[in-house]
Amino acid sequence: MSIDQSALQIGREETWTGFEQKPPLYRRVPLNLLKFAKNKPLGAFGGALVLFLILMALSGGGLVAVINEDVPSIAPYRFDEYTLGQDRLKGPSAGHPFGTDQLGRDVFSRLLYGAGVSITIGVGVFLLSSTLSTSLTLISGYYVTSVDLILQRLVEIFGVLPDLVILISLMAIYGANPATFIITLGVLNGINTSRVLRSVIIGLRGQPFIEAAKSIGASDKRILRHYILPNVFFLIIIGATGGISGAIAAEAGLAIIGFGLNPGFPTWGTMLNASREYLRVAPWLAIAPAIMLAFTIFGFRLLGDALRDVLDPRLRGSR
Repeated sequence: MSIDQSALQIGREETWTGFEQKPPLYRRVPLNLLKFAKNKPLGAFGGALVLFLILMALSGGGLVAVINEDVPSIAPYRFDEYTLGQDRLKGPSAGHPFGTDQLGRDVFSRLLYGAGVSITIGVGVFLLSSTLSTSLTLISGYYVTSVDLILQRLVEIFGVLPDLVILISLMAIYGANPATFIITLGVLNGINTSRVLRSVIIGLRGQPFIEAAKSIGASDKRILRHYILPNVFFLIIIGATGGISGAIAAEAGLAIIGFGLNPGFPTWGTMLNASREYLRVAPWLAIAPAIMLAFTIFGFRLLGDALRDVLDPRLRGSR
């Protein structure tokens, strides 16, 4: 075989693709999760707590209380099921693992239903606040014009007003239901967090890659979608953990002081508020929802700190 034929044969056998082949998605996801758990063990623990809460919300039937529709549930009883005058303030037993409340309702079932209501409130507040803050800051931060001047004055006005007073007032007018709470707190959080995103976007406007995109004729819509938004998306993802846990904690805090949702909704906050009169005779009424709230906030905080270290370019690679 001649030299030319040998070279041709080698070229056929060794086909150069020009780039390294990535493993398929079903292999990358477990590997990335294992890497995350190894580098951020506390974040992985927080993620496990969040996953446990989500499983409780999906299987506990909490949407029954929110949308008034029957959905599959692993709870042994409905959240409002009781027999008048029976099983009141019973301690933990085989039939009621976490005991019963002052009306004879199963505390364990109400915890499962409450997980669904709490997750619905937290996710709803986050989605509304993120959409509002991102929309406001993409417009006002990139186009620093009279529009930005007007929007920032509105943000300052809402920033001066006390959020707690606004929230309690609107819930008193429109009803103490999840929809009113989600809309009010979502708008207030969106306005408050828009300041942080605006400062980041203003800093990105003068970066060389933005000027290069403008020089080749990229439209403002393309720059916002392909250059600005991806560079602030990590802030939105990180804010999800703090936003969801903050909304759940805000609902519980309002309920404890007597300004929460309607007592008919089985939230952990309303359970804590109802347990105050029975702390001496039935402490389990407060212990169970308090532990769930603590684990929820703790898990979201740990996960948020780990995601910040992983996703934030300024902190990437930190331990």
